[in-house]
Amino acid sequence: MTETPKALSGGFPARNETDWRALAEKALRGADFDATLGRETADRLMRGPAFFTRPDGAHAVDTRPKDEYLPWGMRQAIVEPDPQSANEAALADLMGGVSELQLNLDPEGRHGLKANEIDTLDAALKGIDLSLAPIHLETLRGQGHHADLLLTLFARRRLDGEGLRGGLGINPIGRSARQGVALSPDCFDKAKALLELSQAAFPQLTIFRADGALAFEAGATEAQELAVMAGSVAAYMRLMGDAGLDANTAAPLIELRLAADTDIHVSIAKLRAARQVFARIVSSFGADGPALRANIQAVTAARMLSAKDPWTNLIRNACAGFAAASGGADAITIRPLTDALGRPSGFARRVARNLHTLLAEESHIGKVTDPAAGSYLHETLARNLAEKAWEIFQEIEARGGLAAAFADGSLQTAIAASRSAAMTRIAEGEAIILGVTKYPDPDPRAVQTRGSWGEEDWPESGLAPVNLAAAFEGEK
Repeated sequence: MTETPKALSGGFPARNETDWRALAEKALRGADFDATLGRETADRLMRGPAFFTRPDGAHAVDTRPKDEYLPWGMRQAIVEPDPQSANEAALADLMGGVSELQLNLDPEGRHGLKANEIDTLDAALKGIDLSLAPIHLETLRGQGHHADLLLTLFARRRLDGEGLRGGLGINPIGRSARQGVALSPDCFDKAKALLELSQAAFPQLTIFRADGALAFEAGATEAQELAVMAGSVAAYMRLMGDAGLDANTAAPLIELRLAADTDIHVSIAKLRAARQVFARIVSSFGADGPALRANIQAVTAARMLSAKDPWTNLIRNACAGFAAASGGADAITIRPLTDALGRPSGFARRVARNLHTLLAEESHIGKVTDPAAGSYLHETLARNLAEKAWEIFQEIEARGGLAAAFADGSLQTAIAASRSAAMTRIAEGEAIILGVTKYPDPDPRAVQTRGSWGEEDWPESGLAPVNLAAAFEGEK
């Protein structure tokens, strides 16, 4: 060889956004880059394609070591109306691998257990060691009454209160918004009384639920969902401060609830953004250290589920569950494939809980502390979502807080506009629901349920849930 070999000690040549964009435009052969390839979220945030770099200050959002065998709380909902069937469903779920129970309560028995007295609640939880299986309440009507029943049941069973875990799910602002009723001033007084009772006897229980998912199910964008969550956090931090709790004690008593859907990347970014927003709010109240870490329950979205062809919901739930796990949710609830039709059969419940096992043990997501860390797409999108949500949250605060923003109807109006825009995008083909608006099964197979949910007459002034998929299947 007569030629001097090239030096191989150097790295690859550095690239930047200008280099990448030039190559992309060359491949397009004159077509407009943004018009051809540009995509936005529902909040008009650019999601790609782009040359993503690490945002300033980006870091792993959850450095907590994960349990190898239980990387997240596998929390499934009990929706049966009578205590016997609720107990059977709860025991089956726990024997099938579920680690937590979400007990849906409804004074009318339409959407959950009709447990208006302690004996009914006791019967529904018969044979369940409540010190091992945390109970989280989910109730729209009678939140304070049902929370008081659960605390009384704990005392009746003489459970060790110091280590008992679970949640009361108190969210009076969300209740009034969904029902379209004014928030009674004594609701906060009742919440303070429950707070004091729970802290005295069961200090590990979460008390309040900052529920952004209720807005998402009504048609909100991701940023609006995060803003509602943020408004709830601020309201309940103030309430607990008024009750005499310091910020480091108060912050862990709030659980965040967010929806995860088939948009995997946005769902991952949303959960990461929620942690940033939560930490910023509670730190403003004086919290620091471990108290800055949000406790998040992710629920697979109801608004994405098909009523006409429920079998396709297996794929939707798998995508949403994957997003929730990858986004670092502390607890995940996967809706049964028949959720858009009615109460689930034993088969539908089994498939839902088995998805947890598939994600944790076959996909191995649970073995990674923060699966999305280092993905500049998710980190950039999370930062942009957090900033957009913060803008909406500031508007909410300027109106006097979340309760005031719901009371004057401004927030419902904004969410209704987002819902209408989503419907338009679907109707015009800009957004596609696979299996519904594109490639529907002309002869879908029926699936068994244990009865329909029954009609719910939501007031126009309320934050009524909407099923975007079913709306384009001719279903109500």
